[in-house]
Amino acid sequence: MTELASAHGLLMTDALLYELVKGTDTERAGWFARFPDVARPFELIPNPGVLMRHELENNAACGLPSSHVRNIDHSYTALYRDPSYSIPPDLIKLREGKKDEIDEDTDQLLTLIDSIPILFPEFESAHEKDYIALKRAAQDKICDFDFVRRGAEVLVAQSPFFSSENAARIDRDWITFRWLQVGLLFVLDLKVKYPGGIPPVMPPKMRERIRHDVLDAQYLMLALLEGAFATKEKKLCEWWMKLNPEGVLYS
Repeated sequence: MTELASAHGLLMTDALLYELVKGTDTERAGWFARFPDVARPFELIPNPGVLMRHELENNAACGLPSSHVRNIDHSYTALYRDPSYSIPPDLIKLREGKKDEIDEDTDQLLTLIDSIPILFPEFESAHEKDYIALKRAAQDKICDFDFVRRGAEVLVAQSPFFSSENAARIDRDWITFRWLQVGLLFVLDLKVKYPGGIPPVMPPKMRERIRHDVLDAQYLMLALLEGAFATKEKKLCEWWMKLNPEGVLYS
């Protein structure tokens, strides 16, 4: 990781920072020990929802995530490496607030499941044994620029945060475009994984698994905008190669 950071710099989302600090003190220290021991081992960037709001209010692409870096106090980052350090109450409160945001992001992305019968009606009359083949065909559709652009334009036009008379032309530089594109890939994956559907009230373990899927989706969305990604997750690597084969991938 040190070599990667030296060559390119590291970007971390709010959500990933939350994931790294929510464990035990020993677990947290182990994670942060992997980062370079420098003054600013990484730069913090907003989650996709913040950048989507920016696009809606400005009627323009948000640009590179690295252009939205947050100026944070990295003195805590050094403390996180120490297994004897316990997070103080004020930071615990902030951490719990971040959990609520991630839960909201999870619920929002799951609403895309309702669009599957409209966008991919072939699933409705198919047998479960045919789902994997149908998913492959649907993934090809999701890689089509015009298909995603039309859907993203609908999202923008229907948002209460959008007030312009006419939306600017949406392209791959918009987080809204990538949110829809990656989100559809993930809910299709859930459709195959849970053919009986996602219950309104999920068992805790199931919700935790899906929450991690949503976090992975966010990492991929932002990486696609930035043009570079570091992951060892096989599924994410496969989708990266489908959506941005010219981009930089470290796996």
